[in-house]
Amino acid sequence: MNKANIARNRGWLLCCAASAIALPQMAWAAEPDGQAQDASAQAATSVNEIIVSATRQQQTLQDTPMAVDVVTADAVSKLNVFDAKEIQNLSPGLQLTNNDGRSNIATLRGVTFDPDSGSSPAVEIFLNEVPTDAQTVFTAIYDVGQIEVLRGPQGLFRGRTSPAGSILLGTQKANVYDFTGYAQGTATDRHAINAQVAANLPIVPGVLGMRAALLYDQNRVGSVTNVDGRHSSSKTMSGRVSFALDAGPLTANLMYQHLNADTTPFVAVFGDGNQPSLALGDPTSTGPVLTLKDRKSVTEGDFRFQNRTDFVTFNAAYDFGGPRLVYNGGYQNSLLKQERDQDVGNAVPNYVRNQSLATGYKIWNNELRLESAPAARFSWALSGNYRWQDNSVPLTQSNDQLFALMGVGPIPPSVSYFPIIVDADISVKLKEYGLAGTLGYKITDDLKITAGLRHTWTDVHRVQSTVVSLPDFGISLPATVDDATQKARAFTGGANISWQASPDITAYASYGHSFRPGVFAVGVTTPLDPSLLQTKDETSDGGEIGVKFNLLRGKVALNVAGFYQKFSNYISYFPSFHTASARDGVIDSAISPLPFTGNAISQGAEIQLSVRPTENIDFSINASYADAHFDNAVIPCNTYDAAGNPTVPVGQQISTCQSKDRLAQIPKFNLSANGEFRMPVGSVTPFLRGLVTYRPGFNSLRDNYSYRDYVKMDLFLGVRGENGRWEVNLFAKNLLNQTRALSVGDSVFTQATSELDFTFNPTGAGGIPFNSGYRTATITPPREFGLTTIFRW
Repeated sequence: MNKANIARNRGWLLCCAASAIALPQMAWAAEPDGQAQDASAQAATSVNEIIVSATRQQQTLQDTPMAVDVVTADAVSKLNVFDAKEIQNLSPGLQLTNNDGRSNIATLRGVTFDPDSGSSPAVEIFLNEVPTDAQTVFTAIYDVGQIEVLRGPQGLFRGRTSPAGSILLGTQKANVYDFTGYAQGTATDRHAINAQVAANLPIVPGVLGMRAALLYDQNRVGSVTNVDGRHSSSKTMSGRVSFALDAGPLTANLMYQHLNADTTPFVAVFGDGNQPSLALGDPTSTGPVLTLKDRKSVTEGDFRFQNRTDFVTFNAAYDFGGPRLVYNGGYQNSLLKQERDQDVGNAVPNYVRNQSLATGYKIWNNELRLESAPAARFSWALSGNYRWQDNSVPLTQSNDQLFALMGVGPIPPSVSYFPIIVDADISVKLKEYGLAGTLGYKITDDLKITAGLRHTWTDVHRVQSTVVSLPDFGISLPATVDDATQKARAFTGGANISWQASPDITAYASYGHSFRPGVFAVGVTTPLDPSLLQTKDETSDGGEIGVKFNLLRGKVALNVAGFYQKFSNYISYFPSFHTASARDGVIDSAISPLPFTGNAISQGAEIQLSVRPTENIDFSINASYADAHFDNAVIPCNTYDAAGNPTVPVGQQISTCQSKDRLAQIPKFNLSANGEFRMPVGSVTPFLRGLVTYRPGFNSLRDNYSYRDYVKMDLFLGVRGENGRWEVNLFAKNLLNQTRALSVGDSVFTQATSELDFTFNPTGAGGIPFNSGYRTATITPPREFGLTTIFRW
């Protein structure tokens, strides 16, 4: 048996064993403040009583004709979910990544999204029913109401269309009746502290309530340390205040949140290092021999990302005694600052290639919806939405021209280089309107069909002004201005049919058509052809069939779904293409972050099994298989010569490849198991919780890397008081302490040069690049032990 099979079998054995002994945490309909239910309440609760709003109606999870994963406030509290990336442990097939400490990326069913691409998300994020971005929402997870992960094309029921799914995150609403709250503190051996407190006050009992919550969080961001002793760090502070009004037919909820996050993440590297200028008598090394387990960075410059965001949401509904008028609106004002050394692999020792940018954006979202009574045999809804967004991105970066001596090697900057500074000011203004209608009809009491159509108008105006400065000469070249307007008009929508074959079996089939407007490249400082800087519009058509079973009087829930989706001009993105803007084969000194498109397919199946055999034991096992890949598409790519140097064919500005590669560099299969075993003793309840996830190994063509399998096991041992008023637990995350790469750079990190002959005159060809000897990587977190205490009132 070869090593790959041994590793694969070991992963399966570990996963199955852990699934057998891990006593997973079921997601329950949470009470205010996530209070744990007592034993009698637990005995009366069946696994299908979770209420979701995926279809804009309050339905049980088992009755909802859609594949939905739910993470309740109770689950967030019990599993110490302080990092949004841990949500994926409860939703197989969902991948939440943050490879640089700045950009949160959501991937679902193998379909991914990168916020730097400028495209609409493949997975749309909603905070209190208001569209927002993952960077804002996932930076601070606290005082959560419920999280719903909706799979497949969306846009039928909400004002934003997305091809892969949506994540609905709700904050805890104010309660107009009770004075409640909680205080929670966590500390770990990895220098992490998380403290949060929330309190609810009924101002006018039964009519008006207020809730306030605070968060302080600090951690070491994956525990990556620089070789010079600096370590990664992150500090987040956030506060939230909410008001609730219950005035008969009128209900309303207002929320304001402020967020400040300051992160210094270092990018891990692995490899042997190098002495790129040794041939010229410079013995300086890029760094020592490093492995993934070293968790080291070799960056000489600074890395710092700051996020300051103010967010307001307002939700209101008026009941006319049948039909309802619903409003969902929000305002977001964010400023994301970034300072970083672009030479993350230290390819050029004793040299820093700085980049500084500040992304500011203001967004208004408004949706007005008139809908019929939910219990009507004939149901309908009419809605309109408006979105306004204003982005401003000032950018300054070093584009210095480095040199190499023909046939010898790169020349250290201390000997010769040509300083170049690029200043760009990018402005993007967006206006989007939408009108939608849905119709539903119960053909019989057990058979219902729903269909809807949405028309969207999107106008985007983008202006990029670029100034190139030559500091050695004290001059700036004339500014170049790229001014472009893009208009997109599209119909989206879908239909589903659900059949309740019996009170315990629901079958459904659905179809969805999605659309994303094409995007402009942002932050490109080399003169590339306009066809490389703007993509085509994306469309997709997808179908899903599923069956949901509620068995043994609510003790077992089993959900099975299969899906297929075909994309035309799927929008993808890669942050570091090598280009040759002069079409002469000479590689540009600056890399180009470019969006691109290609036809693609996503297909697979999902299964959820949740069991409560007794009132003191519950567990669930969820699995997802998603094969999402380009459909023989011709796309941009990086190519290299035999020595590992980047190449671009003469006559082209970028290399292209025919691809059937996966859309996201993640495995096709994912599995998780989670739950709890309780042992009541008088007025206290000791418990053991477990969470196990399994990610198989796979070979990535784009990254040119074979990823290893990964089993992550989290255990929680503790005791709670009567009615869950207090709780203390000891926990261990990543108990097996496996170190794995979750993503890697597609090659050894290099810095391009221009070639000089022996008279030190340019030859017009690309020179031997500075070679760092390292590849960059995002690594699984190390094993972490901690203590959490919670008090509720």
